[in-house]
Amino acid sequence: MTEPIINATRTKIMIHFARITVLSVFLLSLGVGLGVAKESQVLPINPDLTGSGWKMLSFDNIPPSEFKGTKGGVLEVRSHKSSSVLYTPVADEPMKASTLSWSWHVVEGLPATNLKKTDGDDRVLAIHVVFAEGGMMSRLKGMLSPFARGRVLTYVWGGYMIDEFPHPHLPDNAWMIIRQPSDAPMNVWVNETVDLKADYQRVFGTEAPPIAYIGISGDADDLGAMCFGKIKDIALK
Repeated sequence: MTEPIINATRTKIMIHFARITVLSVFLLSLGVGLGVAKESQVLPINPDLTGSGWKMLSFDNIPPSEFKGTKGGVLEVRSHKSSSVLYTPVADEPMKASTLSWSWHVVEGLPATNLKKTDGDDRVLAIHVVFAEGGMMSRLKGMLSPFARGRVLTYVWGGYMIDEFPHPHLPDNAWMIIRQPSDAPMNVWVNETVDLKADYQRVFGTEAPPIAYIGISGDADDLGAMCFGKIKDIALK
């Protein structure tokens, strides 16, 4: 091979490696950016809840509560002799998260109820965290109901006092944690942050799996009453 050909070949090789290096740096920076974006997942709340991925879970013979998203990112939850759950997948696939944070606000409250009973567990607001068990059967069950996808932690505004206990409707699979009792101050925003890993480990005795769904509910069917609460800034991290 002559010297000019050798030099030309070397030049082409150098250019090729330079391009690979630039592309690698770009992809690395893009990957880092995507990693940062995934560190905090904020759930979308706007007037088009359905278009943003939210779905309604209703119950037999019980009117559904009313959920309304505002342009300011607030989810308004009105229950009038009604109960239902608005839920959404947290991402295309279940994601790991250490904490959940949100802000909530009660405008019209309810009397304290015994949240350990299935026939009297009314509360203004609850936020449900559904964890994803592995396997195809879990996926299939999750298509029927989000609460069948895996174990559930339910954080509540309601009841008599700060407390925690098995969920009366899902005693083997879910846990209810009262963050704000019924007599908590109303008409003020209350900021919450919970340690999902610690709560799951304490309650279920194992490491927390990825999270599949977040649900929001209002419940006033047993009392036949009316309540109105708001929730915003729901974020997993």
